[in-house]
Amino acid sequence: MTLICSETCHCRAGDVFPEDFSILATVRPKKGSQSFLMSVYNEQGIQQLGLEVGRSPVFLYEDHTGKPGPEDYPLFRGVNLADGKWHRVAISVHKQTITLILDCKKKTTQRLQRSAHPIVDTKGIVVFGTRILDEEVFEKNGEIYDITSCGIPMVL
Repeated sequence: MTLICSETCHCRAGDVFPEDFSILATVRPKKGSQSFLMSVYNEQGIQQLGLEVGRSPVFLYEDHTGKPGPEDYPLFRGVNLADGKWHRVAISVHKQTITLILDCKKKTTQRLQRSAHPIVDTKGIVVFGTRILDEEVFEKNGEIYDITSCGIPMVL
């Protein structure tokens, strides 16, 4: 098993994580799987951002004020990435919304109940393919061709 981990500041240009951003990935989750593609942790080890892919993808996001709470994390019901096929997944976070585009076609937008000026700590780490202390590892549950992020929303 290969685990890729880096300091957040090495993955982001500058000292500040952008308020609005996009994440793009090409992945092939195994049929029926559910695991984290990436996770961003602050200096205290608290997960601030994460993308869980599978039968119903979840976008975990928690800014410096703790918003939104776990019960308000965007869950993309009806979007099944765990069908054993390659998918191009794009997530765009802009102000109080999050948009998921699947295979350059299917578009789903939800409310992201975060602070007006959210801060994501860049003094922590980014982990690809899992979460800290998580049993599920994306490598055994699928393949990652590429994953990238940028400080521009709707770069999709």
